[in-house]
Amino acid sequence: MAQQFSDAPLEHPADLTGAWLTAALGAGTVVGFHSERIGTGQVSDCYRVTLEYAAGASGPRSVVLKVAAADPTSRQTGAAMGLYESEVRFYREIAPRLAAGPIPACHHAAIDPGSGCFDLMLGDAAPAVVGDEIVGATREQAEAAVCGLGRWHALIAAAPEVTEAPWLERGSLLNQALFEQLYALFLDRYGARIGAPQRTVCDRLVGHFDAYAAATASLTRGLVHGDYRLDNLLFGGPGAERPLVVVDWQGVMAGPARTDLSYFLGGALAAEDRRVYYDDLLSAYHAELGPDSPISPAEVREEVRALSFMGVTMAIAASVVVERTERGDTLFLTMLDRHSSHVLDTGALNLLPG
Repeated sequence: MAQQFSDAPLEHPADLTGAWLTAALGAGTVVGFHSERIGTGQVSDCYRVTLEYAAGASGPRSVVLKVAAADPTSRQTGAAMGLYESEVRFYREIAPRLAAGPIPACHHAAIDPGSGCFDLMLGDAAPAVVGDEIVGATREQAEAAVCGLGRWHALIAAAPEVTEAPWLERGSLLNQALFEQLYALFLDRYGARIGAPQRTVCDRLVGHFDAYAAATASLTRGLVHGDYRLDNLLFGGPGAERPLVVVDWQGVMAGPARTDLSYFLGGALAAEDRRVYYDDLLSAYHAELGPDSPISPAEVREEVRALSFMGVTMAIAASVVVERTERGDTLFLTMLDRHSSHVLDTGALNLLPG
């Protein structure tokens, strides 16, 4: 059955019915279901919905329902920044054209722009292991993530028209004046918990943010996930349909193609592990681009270096516009520490003025 996008969006699993699920999934008649909260996202809420079918009927054992955050601050952020609309449009317009990529199946996608309410009914990647950005990646997870990203980028290179939709040209939602305001809030909240090296990186980036953004805009263009970190990666176990599934496409946009690679390498690995595996991971990514890739390994490395400030930017800006939680504090401080180390290790600080 074709995906249905005309229905009003759901706000909560309590809105589900057996008839709605039967129509959305286009499989057997659903006679029972239950839901449980999953994931650690702060801008949206996710639930696994386990399904029971009528005798003789069949369909997926479970699906994932994603809806706008119940927290008012996080919901307002998601709606105001266009994150909810972007993800719905990604699954409607782009995902079907790149179905061979690491994307879950989409059974339903709807949004009400006026209220900010949206829903996505996605295929469940189980059995799979969800990454944990705070814990960090194993070498095997890191290899799966960069190789999956390389294959994804090869698919996009073969279908460049997918990056041409006008709504993907979102540009940066930040400028230097706004970033300075967010940084002041960040320092008020976390200033006593960051070290001198991290403070040096932050001060230089914030002080020259407009110049940095202008410089990176000239890099090779592609489709950017925008938050390619372990918490948004599901690593397939035995019997899984895909070895890697990437979720949370709310920040998808056209932009510098190596953004996600730099963001992952800088944040997913403890500094000591990154230094050991770095060269091998860059080589593995480049190999997946294919023998006809127009970009050399040296160019990949240099673009990754130039884009290493992406994680620092995210740690500062995102931390002060979503609901504050204990895990969130740990996550953002871990991100800042690792990404700052990546900047310093690659000498990227020399790319900024002053």
